[in-house]
Amino acid sequence: MPIPPIVWLVFLFVLGACIGSFINVVVWRMPREMSLSKPGSHCPACKHPLAWYDNVPILAWFYLGGKCRYCKCPYSFKYPFFEFLTGVMYAGLFWLYFVKGIRADMPAFEQGGWSIYAAHIILLSCLLAGSLIDAVFFIIPLSISYFAAVCGLALAGFETRALALNNIIPDNFWQLAPSVGPETAALAIGGSIGLLGSMLLLKYGLIRRSFLELEQWEQAKYEAEKAGKPFHSPEPAVNARAEMIKEMAFLCLPVVLGLGVMKFMTAPEGELTLRWATMLHNHHWLMGILGSVYGYLIGAVTVWATRIFGSLLFNKEAMGLGDVHLMGAVGAVLGWHIPLIAFFLAPFVGLGWALVRLITRRQHEIPYGPFLSVATVIVMLYHDKLVQTLMSHFMGK
Repeated sequence: MPIPPIVWLVFLFVLGACIGSFINVVVWRMPREMSLSKPGSHCPACKHPLAWYDNVPILAWFYLGGKCRYCKCPYSFKYPFFEFLTGVMYAGLFWLYFVKGIRADMPAFEQGGWSIYAAHIILLSCLLAGSLIDAVFFIIPLSISYFAAVCGLALAGFETRALALNNIIPDNFWQLAPSVGPETAALAIGGSIGLLGSMLLLKYGLIRRSFLELEQWEQAKYEAEKAGKPFHSPEPAVNARAEMIKEMAFLCLPVVLGLGVMKFMTAPEGELTLRWATMLHNHHWLMGILGSVYGYLIGAVTVWATRIFGSLLFNKEAMGLGDVHLMGAVGAVLGWHIPLIAFFLAPFVGLGWALVRLITRRQHEIPYGPFLSVATVIVMLYHDKLVQTLMSHFMGK
């Protein structure tokens, strides 16, 4: 007998509130290069360890009156707020997917829909954590994007298997989960091999990292400020166009190998082509995993190409590599097409924020990461209508 939706909603709200408590820890510690596990929860003012009952999400803050039990130092209301917000996010996504049914062909939760929900809610959690950090520190920790991408890759095979068991046509898998055809699967294999090759070349110094001197200067400045020591070294002059040449060199191998493997494995009327297509058709999990890899590559390359083009045009670093990996993670979890749509929707989200800032006369600047995250959520929730509109305009369907 299926579990009633109200039970799932309550459970997921509580789970989300607990995850929200952990996100508060991530947002506080990760940009400060602190361990997420040690020391345990403690008051930031008096450093006294907190008991488990002082860490109950949402409720503990109100029970303690928003103050430390020991030193009476006030705690910000943002802690219970984000715990509540995350709980609503976890329960709300379940309600939209499995009660309201905003996504077509979504399997029932117990019949494999859980894998799609799990991948999407993990991505939303990472987008929330990354956006909160980016809004304050102007960085998106790569570990957050990597975590989302790895989870997307691990769950992709379960998602496509669930769709197959629910008699969804493989050609329509991409609507709900990362998926590929023979050509894009071969491109994913070649591109990922090329990416690993470029990383090895970078590790052994055969190609150079971009903005390395500036990163070393910023790290030295951070270490000096952390130690309370004066720092007098001038900021190094950087030629953004020259740095982009290094990034283009890094991308050469993935692009060449991706296109080469695709041409080799999908030659017209070749026996290898037929075997490759048959293998994908018979192994849906492989279609999902390669779809996740392809989604990561497309999401990352879209933003990376914009970064390179903008930097070459203005001789100033345009967008950060954190945004590149963030949209790569979006593609790994949701499929190749969503980061494309979200990337071109994000400027309109940014325009809306600019109008709000103009009306309220607040001049606080925030980076592009939160705009990309909001655009991704919009595309994820209104996916069916957006895709139908785009296909009717550009493909006549």
